[in-house]
Order: sequence, then C-alpha cells, then structure tokens
Amino acid sequence: METSSGKNARKNSGVRQVNSVAIRTLSINEAIAEALKGWPAKTLARIVKTNIRTVENWKQAKTGPQVKHVAAMMTDDELCAALLRAFGQEKLARLKKLESALEGVAELEGK
Repeated sequence: METSSGKNARKNSGVRQVNSVAIRTLSINEAIAEALKGWPAKTLARIVKTNIRTVENWKQAKTGPQVKHVAAMMTDDELCAALLRAFGQEKLARLKKLESALEGVAELEGK
C-alpha cells in the first residue's frame, strides 16, 4: 500500500511560476493612472458612465477599468490619445490627435 507522504505532482515545491503577461498586468493599472492624472474624476465618470469613487480607484492605481470602460474612454479624442500614449503607442496617439484636428477643420469649413 502506498503512503501519502510521497511528493504531490501538483505542487511545484514552493516555486511559483508566473508568466510575463501576469507581470505586465500589474503595471497596466499604473499606466492608466498616469494617463488619467490630469483628468477630473467627475468628467471621467461621466464619459464612462460609472461613479466617481471607481474613477478615483483607477487614478490611485488600486484597480483598473473594465474593458467596457476602456472602450468608452476611447470614444473621447483627447482621452484616447492619452491612453494610447500611456500604452506606449505614441505614433497612434499623434495620429488620433491629427484626425481629431482634421475633423474640427472639416466642421468649420462646413458651416
């Protein structure tokens, strides 16, 4: 009869394996907090349709926004550019600002 003192195949003898995605996920909250730094919580809450306390938690990097909130943030041109910059996409951020400026000019010419 086999005893239970043998090594359990499910344990990694105290070593925890963490993949690179999990490590990078920890800094996403900080990147988002940095991008939202200059934005008033009330304005952000209105854009993403959530409460102010939730936005404050994002700004303090305690939690991160859900995908639906990030999608809502991407609808605002300035906020979208700030988030793209925070995620290391400077070129896309510049393109978004340029697109927004061109749309503004087109609206002025149409009047």
